Amino acid sequence: MKIAIVASIYPPEIGGPAQYAKNLKEALERAGHSVVLVRYGFLKRFPSGIRHVLFAIKLLIKSYGTDAMIAFDTYSGGLPAVIVSVLTGRFFLIRIGGDFVWEMYIERTRDLVPLPDIYRRRDKWNWKERLSFSVSWWVLRRASVVFSSAWLLGIWKDVYKIDPSRVYVIENAIGGKIQPIAPARRNFIFYTRQIALKNAAAFKRAFAKAKIAHPEIELDEGMVPHDELERRMRECYAVVLPSISEVTPNYIIDAIRCGKPFLLTKYSGYAERFKNYGVIVDPLDEEEMARGIIELATPEIYRRLQSRISTFKESHTYDDIAREFVEIAEKN
Repeated sequence: MKIAIVASIYPPEIGGPAQYAKNLKEALERAGHSVVLVRYGFLKRFPSGIRHVLFAIKLLIKSYGTDAMIAFDTYSGGLPAVIVSVLTGRFFLIRIGGDFVWEMYIERTRDLVPLPDIYRRRDKWNWKERLSFSVSWWVLRRASVVFSSAWLLGIWKDVYKIDPSRVYVIENAIGGKIQPIAPARRNFIFYTRQIALKNAAAFKRAFAKAKIAHPEIELDEGMVPHDELERRMRECYAVVLPSISEVTPNYIIDAIRCGKPFLLTKYSGYAERFKNYGVIVDPLDEEEMARGIIELATPEIYRRLQSRISTFKESHTYDDIAREFVEIAEKN
């Protein structure tokens, strides 16, 4: 099969969709498929709208003769791809692993509303959020859609009126286990982007409350490259991700792979999925976050979670993911 990867961002650019596109491309090629990578490149210099039209033309030319196109967002890559799909009848598959409308709203307003509630706040959206929603609605009704979790699918399916016969779930990659290192100190790591939805201010207040009961605990913050993050995860005491919402965070998968218990927001596709390996909390309740931190600092609870993580044996490689994408394309 000949497949076009429609990458609005791609390494060395930073971001989850960029790395996902690269890993999927390489896995498809390992499986013997022909892959055409179509990137924005210099077209990003043009204003929004113009660059979308120019990218659609580029994609129309470069994807000639392909059997399917795969994009990783509804706007930058999805909009040009669906235009090409409408013009050519070419099969188009879009992978959804986050919610751009929700992220824009949180950053603009600092109104810390969980993702499941954002579509009940439409009266508070500005024109950019309304435009993004309208474009996504139009794109999703004309594409086959892959979600990274059933949780996000459950939120989007009625809001965007997606045809259930064209909806699929392909979970994130789960790599092999990494040998943990016994922590030299009781440090909780919170390495993430400094944006409002990560809920850092409220979490630090909760951590200060927990520290009264456990003065030995420490909080490590900041941002580090993935290789360094993996090293620090192996050595840390626990991992925390108290965001207002998280869809399917690889951060939590990496914590499990490194043998480390975690604290995670209840508004997540992984809250139910991996609840036996960490502590799930309400990110809007500082007392509950403090309680979760204290639980992780309690030796008996910590050892129980470690023991459960040690039995974790799931694996889901990019080769598996590539095969699932191809199976969907072949059925259509």
